[in-house]
Amino acid sequence: MIVENHLILWNHASLKIINVQRTKQSIGEHSHISALSSSTIIYTIRGRARLLLDGVEHYLENGYVCHAGKGSVFKIMDITEHLEYYVIQYKASLPQPCIQDLLQLMASTEPFEIQYGFVVHHAAPLLHSLSRMEQEWDQPEAMAKLQVKSLFYQFICELMGQLQHQRLEQASPDLVLQAARYMDEHYAEPITADSLATLLNCSPRTMQRMFNKRLALGPIDYLMQIRIDKARELLCRTNTGLKDISEAVGYVDSYYFSRLFKRYTGVSPSMYRETMTHSTGAERANIAAFAPNLETVDSEQKMPSDKLDAVIRRSVRTIIHLKGELLLQRQPEKIAVLDPQFMDHMLALGEHPAGSVMVTGDLSGYPEFLIGNLRTFQPLGTLDEPDLEALVALAPDLIICTEFQKNIYESLSHIAPTIMLERNRDWRETLRIIGRIMGKKREAEQVIQQYKHKISVLKSALAAKLHGQSVTMIRPQDNSIRLHTSVHRTAAILYRDLGLYPPKLAVDRKRTSSLITLEGLPELDADHYFLLTDNKCKAWSDEIQTTTTWKSLRAVQHHHIYHAKASIWIAYYGPIAMNQVVDQVAEVFLDAK
Repeated sequence: MIVENHLILWNHASLKIINVQRTKQSIGEHSHISALSSSTIIYTIRGRARLLLDGVEHYLENGYVCHAGKGSVFKIMDITEHLEYYVIQYKASLPQPCIQDLLQLMASTEPFEIQYGFVVHHAAPLLHSLSRMEQEWDQPEAMAKLQVKSLFYQFICELMGQLQHQRLEQASPDLVLQAARYMDEHYAEPITADSLATLLNCSPRTMQRMFNKRLALGPIDYLMQIRIDKARELLCRTNTGLKDISEAVGYVDSYYFSRLFKRYTGVSPSMYRETMTHSTGAERANIAAFAPNLETVDSEQKMPSDKLDAVIRRSVRTIIHLKGELLLQRQPEKIAVLDPQFMDHMLALGEHPAGSVMVTGDLSGYPEFLIGNLRTFQPLGTLDEPDLEALVALAPDLIICTEFQKNIYESLSHIAPTIMLERNRDWRETLRIIGRIMGKKREAEQVIQQYKHKISVLKSALAAKLHGQSVTMIRPQDNSIRLHTSVHRTAAILYRDLGLYPPKLAVDRKRTSSLITLEGLPELDADHYFLLTDNKCKAWSDEIQTTTTWKSLRAVQHHHIYHAKASIWIAYYGPIAMNQVVDQVAEVFLDAK
């Protein structure tokens, strides 16, 4: 059977649809022997049975399709599972007059009379066309009948394509590939786990299990990746508004889409568009060489020839950062972090950096709560002055930095693929990005959920204990006093997560901190102070506490001053440090140890 010849004749044929019908038969039921009144296609949705066509046996099962011409003797028997199938009857012929070559090809090929059958590899697009045909067939309007004919042509195109690919080889349908292909083509339509499973005649649980086993992610996660990828393409290449982009990729609610986009990529849609607009071509195409399975042929890289190539490529990790995108095709083994907070994130996920900088001016080096969990690693200088020679000697697979290192980003990217993350991003969002880099998305979500449970319990207890008393955090620094406002990333732990009240001077929507003089401290007039200190500013902090102004503070007189380490509260802004902040607050106010 030469499929190309069939396509030529289908392309020239005059077509009429006779009937579209979905039929069900019970176990043990037998159909009567009958002759087909027209050319017929039978597509099995579910069940098992034996079909005789002119004495030739076909074994019907999910995804089996067969074709027979007018007059073929037809009988279904030996139904061992409840059987359900579509029957499409049609009439096709070449219009007259017709060129001789086509008539000869028609006589030798007989595309509308020939008998054949096979198990399809990609059921979803075929089922989609059949379902639409059934719906339209029952409508009386002429437009509906024209729609049926259009859908039938789509069905034939897909069927011939699969037949050409398979060359009539029998094979079991690949549910994961079918589902992935369907979602690739219909991502803008409403799709749920249940509707996808129904389309492919399996349970949602089976679909979830097979996706997780094959791709290490669920079908809806895969759908989300497709939609986000399409949205990224639209954001980069068009000026289309966010609402239109949201709808174009399958999300009616643009606000929900924006939240989902940021959670998946780490940045908002508008920030992504701005970043990609201003990034250079080299930065935009920055690709990490983490693909040991790539085969080099004639100096070109080719992916393995597995039939799931397209699906697998969907599940690789593309990390969007302040300098563009970085494609990780496998988990990096040696990561250098140029901000200490990333060390915290990695340790929280059970991983260790190969090298890290330390907090500038922290004479104690790395804090005990991190050192106790670390294996041997390479010191890489300080946050303000990374040691590039040590970094080169380390030869990392990946470097993670922040905008602190923007002036040396080009040098860093020559040493190893480099990701630049926003330093003041919410630690939960950063943890999700680190989790994706490390292949530990699930573990990252577990850490976040555990924190969420902890603060929900503490928030109620603190509200009952403090009755609206104000709490602030100050840091003596550079002969002044830095007041961390309500929008500061750690202050937000106090005010947003734990529900504590800031004093009026600490309420700010833009500035993360403000400087106040010692003489202006009484104006702050908070009920409770967390006093943040480090080795660099310890002398100034001690001096302040000996002054009359300090001693006159209401909070000092009521012993409501609580000392805290600035390195933990400020520098190591990750899940381990922030949990310690929360624990210290609970210990101070609730005597929770």
